[in-house]
Amino acid sequence: MESSRSFLRTLFEQAVNVCLPSVCLDAHLGAIDVSRGVCVVGAGKASADMAAAAYKKYGDACYGKVVTRYGYGTELPTGNIEILYAAHPVPDENSLAAGQALLELVATTPADTPIIFLISGGGSALMSVPVAGVSFADKMALHQFLLRSGAPIDQINIVRKQLSGVKGGRLAHAAGGQYYTFVISDVVGDDPSLIASGPTADDASTPAQALAILEQYRWPATSSITDYLVKASHRKTSNFMAEKQSHYCIVANAHRAIDAAVFYAQKAGWHTQVLNYEQQGEAAQVAKQHAATALELKNKGQKCLLFSGGELTVTLNQDGGDGGPNQEYLLAMAVALNGAPGIKVLACDTDGVDGSQEVAGGFIDESILLKAKNKGLLPQAYLDNHDSYHFLKALDALIITGPTRTNVNDFRVIMIN
Repeated sequence: MESSRSFLRTLFEQAVNVCLPSVCLDAHLGAIDVSRGVCVVGAGKASADMAAAAYKKYGDACYGKVVTRYGYGTELPTGNIEILYAAHPVPDENSLAAGQALLELVATTPADTPIIFLISGGGSALMSVPVAGVSFADKMALHQFLLRSGAPIDQINIVRKQLSGVKGGRLAHAAGGQYYTFVISDVVGDDPSLIASGPTADDASTPAQALAILEQYRWPATSSITDYLVKASHRKTSNFMAEKQSHYCIVANAHRAIDAAVFYAQKAGWHTQVLNYEQQGEAAQVAKQHAATALELKNKGQKCLLFSGGELTVTLNQDGGDGGPNQEYLLAMAVALNGAPGIKVLACDTDGVDGSQEVAGGFIDESILLKAKNKGLLPQAYLDNHDSYHFLKALDALIITGPTRTNVNDFRVIMIN
């Protein structure tokens, strides 16, 4: 009989596989006229495999450049679509070079050649071009600050967009002709302006909003950034996307991923419930809520699987350890469940990287606290220090997948048996 850990891992794989570019993108590419060629431009953790899907569809009619995370290349052929590499989650010099290269490519593409933009999560860091007057070093320092601040991704992306030469629709603004955007969404709610900071989408955010967010999280003001945003807030805004001929389509998201796992579970005879496709909040607090729900159902004698997606956050203290939102969720669940029998939990990030380490997430069951006690580990101390990675690693509770080449955020499933 398949173990609980193996079965939950299979559900995770079902969620990931249905969102792979080779599965979700092809059906959307057929209506584009490529008789004059087609330029492919992309950014994100899935962009290399998205480029491969475009090449499989169009062959030598397509050319272009995409940028992805180090180690997230593809083994599939991409023809004349060049794969660039840069850092994530904090940009590096290659992020700057890639952003400049993509912007130049879009600007120099003939007006009668359509452009296909392939966008996925991670594009914000991988494609970075500061606005005039803000240095790349200052922008990188701000990026690192925001990642540690506990700010949700939508607020982080508002700030990024106001300081970028490619985000907030500015990449597509450089296009001379028709363009198409295909997106694998890692943003709760699938707001086009927030996915990879919306390089091809209308942007309603303002410099004043960015300033307010920085003030909220007590950014130690850098004069170049603050000065730029203050001056920009007094300028008139214009909708520079209004006259563009464009098509925008989300080809995969958390709903698609979770629904695939639910379908598989139901075929296996399980009763299922989706707690939330778009869960947000502090990982430890959400874990307490989910643990309470699981315990209530267990006490009623119900056998079921509880699914949730979305994107959780962890607000770090100065002595914060290693881990990520899914790992912290699991550690907090272990503490809240307190060894209750019959409850198992898997939590992973669909891109294969949860937080600061190269792990997707992990798995816990009722034995986790006993194992910790036998090793002299204090779960609450690890939780207080946000050091979920070392706690789970010591108990062989981590799940390592390597790059999945897609990204639709968190996948969590609680088994009550």
